[in-house]
Amino acid sequence: MLKIEKNITDKWNLLLKVLSDEIPEVDSHFQHWLNEDIENKKLYQSLKEGGQHNGLLFDKDELFNNISAKLSLDTERKTPLYRKKWFKYSISSVAVIALSIIITLNYFTFHENTIPEKVEKNIFDPGSKKAYLLSMKGEKIDLSESFEVKKEDGTVISNKSEGVISFEKTTPVKKIIEQQTIYVPKSGEYELVLADGSRVFLNSESQLAFPSYFEGDTRRVELTGEAYFEVKKDGRPFIIQTPDLSIEVLGTSFNVNAYQTNPYVNATLVEGSIRIRLPEKQESFLLQPDHNFRLDKLSEEISVQQVNTDIYTAWVKGEFMFRNQPLAEIFAQLERWYDFKIIYENPDIAKMRFTGSAEKVRPLNYLLNQIQAITDIQYKSEGDKIILYK
Repeated sequence: MLKIEKNITDKWNLLLKVLSDEIPEVDSHFQHWLNEDIENKKLYQSLKEGGQHNGLLFDKDELFNNISAKLSLDTERKTPLYRKKWFKYSISSVAVIALSIIITLNYFTFHENTIPEKVEKNIFDPGSKKAYLLSMKGEKIDLSESFEVKKEDGTVISNKSEGVISFEKTTPVKKIIEQQTIYVPKSGEYELVLADGSRVFLNSESQLAFPSYFEGDTRRVELTGEAYFEVKKDGRPFIIQTPDLSIEVLGTSFNVNAYQTNPYVNATLVEGSIRIRLPEKQESFLLQPDHNFRLDKLSEEISVQQVNTDIYTAWVKGEFMFRNQPLAEIFAQLERWYDFKIIYENPDIAKMRFTGSAEKVRPLNYLLNQIQAITDIQYKSEGDKIILYK
């Protein structure tokens, strides 16, 4: 949980999180700090609205003077704060947002009649709609091709719509309900409609196991990876089991990030309510809309806080959205979608934080060029590897 501290770094980080939409303006900790002093409100307003003339987010000298005066920084330092190397990267989250991934959409667009020799070939193409259906009998069906089949348990499986597979219950020949598994490989994503009408959007390197149709008092599925659920109400609880926790819902929309390679598990509620349970623990967590549950798998530390849910669900809408996130987290997403391996020549590069967004249909080198444009980071490709260096 975010805490208010007297330390100046914590106050600056709090401002960064709000200005970059990582946490909402109504966050109780931020409101507490904001109402402590009228000068805090003036500072926030100046950072939020000031300096937008001449295409700049704000004037760096004015920003430094404001921060120094309002947050009691040492104004007599020989090197201005904004010229410090660490501050350059912190500011990239907010102050240089106009130069980051969001705004510079045409920065690296070259025209054939001007400088064609500088046109760069795409390093890695973006992913696409692809997945595999695995049955109890060991069948593996490539869902990139259309098909329709009726199973002995009465389930009609079809993917007539591109990137969407559906399951419909009809009269069974045999009563035994078949178990199905959808696997989405790297550089893929897919959507499925379960027999109860619930919709599930599966991200790259994700797997969902489920029955052809649900019988009994509960509906249960198993997830590894990331998925966005739109659960249809039918009076029975819907339970998602991940390797680290279970989530119980009745009808709601939410995102679950449960990659086994990630050091954390995230559950983000858009609407409705969900109850999160951890194995071998007595307590459970009832999540409210616009809140995120995060479990650190190594320390077992748990946090629940109000968030901008768009950050966690943008991938469903075909977009990457990053808010004051370290490159290590950003490239963990990019590696899955573009199917490459990232290598940091300097481990400090992985800790640098950025804010921005971009459509997932863009090639990888578009995003790399944006990072290169606002920092001293360089990149090179070697086979299926991207190497970041200074």
